[in-house]
Amino acid sequence: MIRDRSRNLLRSADMAIAGARQRAAHGEPAIVTVGDVTRVARQHYGYLFVEREEAAAALRQRYEAADCRVDCMTDAFN
Repeated sequence: MIRDRSRNLLRSADMAIAGARQRAAHGEPAIVTVGDVTRVARQHYGYLFVEREEAAAALRQRYEAADCRVDCMTDAFN
């Protein structure tokens, strides 16, 4: 169950990053927030509560894996 939650939060982070990239104007950085990850987790997986640090950790991991430093900004490292 914990592993499922971790995997779902990572997927939520991936979806949040993809959504931010789609919304970004040409030449502008994508802005993906911890709140975006929480919202996706709630909408797609039905999680009523996700701790900020839990969502931030998932976003940091996927941000690095997706090479987001090139074209994204986030609040996950604050």
